[in-house]
Amino acid sequence: MTHLQPFDENTMIALHARARRALLPLLLCAAGSLALSAQAAPATTPAAPSLAKVQALISSASHGRATAQSIFAGPGGLTGAVVTYKDAPNAPPSVIWVNDDASALLVGKLIGPKGEDLDKQAAQKVGLLLAPAQALAAAAQPATKAIMVGSKGPVLTAFVDANCIFCHMLYQQLEPLLAKGALRARFVVVAVVKHSSFGKAAAILGANNPAAALQQDQKSFDPKTEEGGIKPDAAPSKALTDLISANNALMNKAGGDGTPMLLFCSKDGSVQQLEGLPRDVNALLAEMASGPAPACGG
Repeated sequence: MTHLQPFDENTMIALHARARRALLPLLLCAAGSLALSAQAAPATTPAAPSLAKVQALISSASHGRATAQSIFAGPGGLTGAVVTYKDAPNAPPSVIWVNDDASALLVGKLIGPKGEDLDKQAAQKVGLLLAPAQALAAAAQPATKAIMVGSKGPVLTAFVDANCIFCHMLYQQLEPLLAKGALRARFVVVAVVKHSSFGKAAAILGANNPAAALQQDQKSFDPKTEEGGIKPDAAPSKALTDLISANNALMNKAGGDGTPMLLFCSKDGSVQQLEGLPRDVNALLAEMASGPAPACGG
């Protein structure tokens, strides 16, 4: 029978070092395999919620008033839902957002990193609103009876109300640029600001010279009362009523929240839409181009 001799301290140290040298490559190999496995398996993202799950959330949150008609992929893992409301059957559908597991709704305006309105972009993507290029093409149709002012240069399309103070300020800023041929303006007349706006729009569009009538309205504009200077048409014809209503509907379909609403071709080749008075009309002019859309003057 063989008797094992006890190890002295030096032998134990040597064996420990030898074992460590033998195990180290194995440990490194195992660690490498784990790292490769982690790289090969990408982080899983939760599946987008189904229409049924989104509808269940929306129905619960709205007490049965709202219905999700369709869903689509949104930014940052959100799901967009096109929603209609039972107590407002004539209202256009709207977009609301649902989080990744359909446990919460985001109601309100979603803003991108550059200040862009992601709600409006989503509504354009799914066809609820006209894209800027579509809105521009529609605004340039003869049916709008748009008023063209200026002889040359790129075209700025502006939806304006006779009683709009910011439209008045825009008109004043554009006048010298129009006079020297730096640009042209296409004014689409709408009636959205005041009750008297409709009659004034009718007076402008029903005049023998609508451009002169618009100029009269602006020259006699009262900034204190924010009233255009033209006398309203007290009994507009059905044709004028239908025309103004159609122009209002076009601005609404383009997502316009107020006047002035501006459309123009940018030098990057896109059609841009702005709302409100530009901070610097000369900077806007520097950004404008005469195409590629024919409505921009190309």
